[in-house]
Order: sequence, then structure tokens, then C-alpha cells
Amino acid sequence: MVNLKNSLIAAIIAAAAVVAFLVFFQSDEAKIKKKFHHLAEKAHKNGSEHDLIAAKKAHQIEQLFFGTVRIQIPSYSVDKTVPRSEISPQVLYARARYQNISLKFHDFQFTFPSEEKAVVGLTGIFKAVAASGEAFNEIYEVACTLEKIDNDWLFTGIKEVEVLER
Repeated sequence: MVNLKNSLIAAIIAAAAVVAFLVFFQSDEAKIKKKFHHLAEKAHKNGSEHDLIAAKKAHQIEQLFFGTVRIQIPSYSVDKTVPRSEISPQVLYARARYQNISLKFHDFQFTFPSEEKAVVGLTGIFKAVAASGEAFNEIYEVACTLEKIDNDWLFTGIKEVEVLER
């Protein structure tokens, strides 16, 4: 009976240790994926929203970026470096143009040129309905650059990767 009790206690402690390890000691890839999922969550919009909620979401998105961000989107002739302070107003402007917004990320491919830098290739799916009622459903291949600042991964670059059509 004592051995069964001790074995049960040891199993519970081992299970708690495994859960704690998974929660507190995630890999860099898992931490970066969380950043993308957080970005998609904050970009999501379904119908009208109060200006304060929109401002809060824009600010939360801005917090995912560091310093200046290089944005390259050849399909829209965009190639510029944006200071972090301008991200929130840009997000607010974009959100105001759409009634509904959905952003999803798939097919993550990680490269770590150094311990403090990551390049993530992925597929981004943007679905939206404009205020005019026009629907958008766009798929992009993207390479994002992130840097590890104070043990937190922050975006420093976003580049659309042009894919040849068949």
C-alpha cells in the first residue's frame, strides 16, 4: 500500500514537472509561432468595433515589432522602413477600411542565422470584407525576420516572396 502511494505521488510529481517544462521552457520556434498567432488574433475583426477597442488592438500589434521594420511587398509596390511608432496608425487605418478581417498563418519554416535572429518563411492567408462590401481573399508567401530582444522575439522585417504562377 505504501509503495503504491509513493508510486502515485512520484507519477504526479513527474507529470507536473513535464507540464511545467512544456509551459515555461518552450523552444524558440514555439515562442515565434505564438507571436504569429497573437498577431492573427489581434488583427481579427468581425463587424464594427468601438474606436477604443480598435486602438487597443493596434497598440498590441505594435508591441510585436521592434525599432524600425523593413516592409517589402512587391505586389503592391511597397518597399519602406517604418518606425515602430507608425505601426499603430497604419493598423488603425487598415482596420477602418474593412468590416471583417481574418489573418491565418501556415507552413512555418524556421531558419536561425544566429541565436538572436530568426527568419520564418510561411504562408499567410488574408480574408476581408471592405466597408463597400467587396470581398478579399489573398494568399501570400512571406519571409519574416525576428530578433530576440530581452528574451522576447520581435518582428524586424516582413518580405513578400514572389512565387511563380503555374
